[in-house]
Amino acid sequence: MTDFEKSFQGTICRLLVYSPFSFNLLVGMNTVATDSVETMGVCVKNGRISLRYNPQFFVSLEEGERTYVLIHEMMHVLLHHCTHRSSSDRRRAYKENVAMDLAINSLIYEETGIKIPRFKEDVGNCRKGDVMSLLPMMFGYKNCLSFEQYLTLLDQDFPDVTVQFVGGDGEIDENCPLGEITRWRLDNRHGEGFEEDAYIDDYVRNVVENIGRNHGWGHLDGTGIEMVMKAQEQPLNWGDILRLKLGPFLSYQKEQSRRRWNKHYGKPFLGYTTKCVEPVAVYADTSGSVGTQDLSRFIVEIERIANYTGVYLWSFDIAVQDPDETVLFNRRSIAQIEFKGRGGTSFTPIFEHAQERHFSQVVILTDGVAEKVDPDLAKGMDVVWVITKDGDTDNKPGTVIKMDR
Repeated sequence: MTDFEKSFQGTICRLLVYSPFSFNLLVGMNTVATDSVETMGVCVKNGRISLRYNPQFFVSLEEGERTYVLIHEMMHVLLHHCTHRSSSDRRRAYKENVAMDLAINSLIYEETGIKIPRFKEDVGNCRKGDVMSLLPMMFGYKNCLSFEQYLTLLDQDFPDVTVQFVGGDGEIDENCPLGEITRWRLDNRHGEGFEEDAYIDDYVRNVVENIGRNHGWGHLDGTGIEMVMKAQEQPLNWGDILRLKLGPFLSYQKEQSRRRWNKHYGKPFLGYTTKCVEPVAVYADTSGSVGTQDLSRFIVEIERIANYTGVYLWSFDIAVQDPDETVLFNRRSIAQIEFKGRGGTSFTPIFEHAQERHFSQVVILTDGVAEKVDPDLAKGMDVVWVITKDGDTDNKPGTVIKMDR
């Protein structure tokens, strides 16, 4: 083991004293030394979380500063920032990254063994000894607000038209109002490795549950703990939805599964899931009125359902696409999903298709914009409608749930 590797492992061990939750998260990750990042960042890919760090950046920090930045990155994981769906607009995505850092850094306090990083030399408009991390006070904001609150404030103070980028790598222009504060304090590639992943979301919730049970919060105060716990709330809790609304497809038997890690010991020990009796028929709206971001959201929800049971999936517009093709999806085969359609919208073919195949458990992912549905079509079926944020919830026989984002 090289001196650098010993130093890195030593910092990880220090986390066990100052931030047990960070230690527990980090020991289950891949750690990758690379020059492709300026500083350090977490990356989600194929159901795995990795920590990528620049060795030169790491050795330039004091020991307490190294502890700080590792805690910072683990907070991105606990707050589900690394599985956040970033905006496709570069300016919006940049402000989202700034808001994430503000939310985290206001929760990490300097104390013995934890020290906020500072510049070691003059860089751009930042001077030696200046704080390297983004703090709310730099913008005149209060501490301990949520990511959403900081993003709202940034939208008010830095409209998109004022956010400018320069250079081939799209670096923020330090002469624009936002870049003047953030240019040398935020890695230009921050957030590139973030990816929506329902499996990682569930894994993190499991870790948080274990941390709370074992009182492993370390330096994190009550405000920080409250913020972490709130971040664990799911947009749609499919475990409860499927049990309460589609109860007959679940049994009371349990079986070991990699879908859930053991609640007491965590990864890699297998946990238990409820044994499935019947897969769910899921119909995803691919009509022209459903945007690309909505389809992306649908995939996430399909993956969440697949954490609990098998999924028969069809896409539809004015007709069910490939109605005779029956493929049972599970969590590991979600990547094979291919949406077809993009025409008008009609719900009648869904119910006719489900009736022909004797499905009794049906989930419909849609914006809800189509003809009024005759309640007789849904007779004998338990139907859950999942409607996009701005969709139409009227005249839908069954249980209607609206996405909040």
